[in-house]
Amino acid sequence: MNKRYLRIHGDNIVESERTLSLLSQAFGKEVQLLPESSLSMPVYELTINEKEKLQIDLLSGHGRWGVDIATELMNNGGVLREGADAYITEVIDGKEQILLAMEYCSALPAGNNAWQRNGRAYSSIMAGVPYLYYAEIGGVELDENRNVKAPRFPNPIVPFSYLTTTKRMTALCVPVYKAHPSITEDLNNKYKNVFGYSESLDIIKGILTNVDFSKAISTLIQKALSLVTLLANERRAVDTLRNNEWDNLLKSQSSGEWLEKNSQYLIWKRKTADKVQVSSSFNELVNTVLSFDCLTIGAKDLPICIIPNNKRNDFEALLSRLYPKLQFSFDRNKQLAIVWITGFKPHGDDSRPDRGLTPLAKMVLGNDTDILTVVYGPAKQTTWEGLINSPKQIAKDNGLWQSILNICDYVLVDSVTCKNPLFYKTDAKLKENPKSIIFPYQIPAIAFSEHDIDSAIHQIFSHKEQLGIFESMCNPPGGDWSGISYFENGENEYRWTSLPRVSAIGGKRPDHIIQVLGNKENIFLSIESKQKGKDLEDNIGINLKSYIDDLFQNLPTAYRTPKTDWRLFNKEQLNIKQYSIWSIGAFIYLNETDLHAQLQRGKLDIIFAFEFGEETVLHVLSNSNSNFIKDILEQVGVNMKRLKIHIH
Repeated sequence: MNKRYLRIHGDNIVESERTLSLLSQAFGKEVQLLPESSLSMPVYELTINEKEKLQIDLLSGHGRWGVDIATELMNNGGVLREGADAYITEVIDGKEQILLAMEYCSALPAGNNAWQRNGRAYSSIMAGVPYLYYAEIGGVELDENRNVKAPRFPNPIVPFSYLTTTKRMTALCVPVYKAHPSITEDLNNKYKNVFGYSESLDIIKGILTNVDFSKAISTLIQKALSLVTLLANERRAVDTLRNNEWDNLLKSQSSGEWLEKNSQYLIWKRKTADKVQVSSSFNELVNTVLSFDCLTIGAKDLPICIIPNNKRNDFEALLSRLYPKLQFSFDRNKQLAIVWITGFKPHGDDSRPDRGLTPLAKMVLGNDTDILTVVYGPAKQTTWEGLINSPKQIAKDNGLWQSILNICDYVLVDSVTCKNPLFYKTDAKLKENPKSIIFPYQIPAIAFSEHDIDSAIHQIFSHKEQLGIFESMCNPPGGDWSGISYFENGENEYRWTSLPRVSAIGGKRPDHIIQVLGNKENIFLSIESKQKGKDLEDNIGINLKSYIDDLFQNLPTAYRTPKTDWRLFNKEQLNIKQYSIWSIGAFIYLNETDLHAQLQRGKLDIIFAFEFGEETVLHVLSNSNSNFIKDILEQVGVNMKRLKIHIH
């Protein structure tokens, strides 16, 4: 039988396993965990047919496995060092080739969250790597008391930007939408025809088997376009394109020219709710530009506008008047768009979502329109010094500046913390990579970290439902902590979404929650993981317990019964069976003295300390009331050949 070797490079173990699940569903076959694989790098097999099988390594934590894929993308046409949530690669003859990038977003796709990942998509496509963006529709916003306020939706320009990119580029870049767990029945019926999960499976299978999947792409594009139209037409104000205008824009040869001719009714209006201090010259700049009746890129409540061609002279004269010491020169053969970036919070730290604005503009407008980025937030003085002295270095060190300098054509800085305004033409080189990205396959000596702690905990407790053990939450580094589940009698599942990091009473959100069914009560293991025991907070055990207690005082957001889809929880109460909570601190084993010290300092019930090697040794120390943990670990460890449990 022919065996192919795949690797899944994930931001964490959850996203690696989510990608593995997609592979399993794409081929309609169950995956089998190889019993000799380690807890830090689980290895699975998937038998496609009697002639071929796949061996799949799950690698959690980018940059830890002999290669930094984000760097490989940057070296091959990519524009941002940010990596996607997961990459599927194949190992052939001692070399590794990137096949597909995957992004998973369970956060509410509204506001600046909606375009935060555009940079990853654009960078992947420029590097020639196909990109699937999985997102959810129908999620609800909660108030401070966890009551449902309203569903939240992305601006339609965001999914539309993926379609314009797919149209122009060689590699595909498509959004895949499915129902959010908290979706209502009415919203599910409204949007069910735009869900494209099954088509994405056809694409994954097609990429791996080199079978034509163009029909699946066409269907996904059409579904995404239908979603764009639905989202736009549902908006109360006419602040985006409507109906078939989206289709016409997508079919146009030049987005900027089409918008100039067909969207004059969408006059750009800048929101004025900024909380940062700005200069007087910036105020005059933006207010005068507003008087030009600028065009939008299809949605007028974004900080992106297009200068009308008949206002180009006025705009350049305005710049010369406001900034007489600067020399401005633009390409008059192209249209000009402005991206307005605050970029920095009141205290000078980066505003991470702003990284997606220049990629969003470029994905919609393409290279036919030049982009001027105006940065006006109060960055720290060291930022401006770095920008003046070494733009290439600051782009290398800072993701926000990387997205600006590597994508846009011109930069204007007018900030209250920058003594003199700055303007220059960037050296952005945007050329799509036509070749596959291939690099040497390596098996590195891993420096074990928190990623391996989380991977081990997940391997030990997940998929143990037959033992009455359920994984209520797994939140490794980079995870989306999208929800906590309670399993009623191991059947009905209730889920709390939009979780706070800290509860109102000071509880700390755990990294893992494991539910163990009992005859009289449920047991919840509330686990905080760190690389070293000393990194645990004082009294963390108390806060881990209070978080769950506090959460269970509120009604869940969503629920599902066996063999049914998720729905918004709409009942007035949920009777949770009697339960107890046990706090656990997890870290890399140092010595026995450390176990006792952290148990006492953290006021914890149990310690899990992992010693990684050819086999993983789990050192367990518990207080006198927690002896039950031994029985649980004995059950889950029966078939785990490379796990040894040492009870202290």
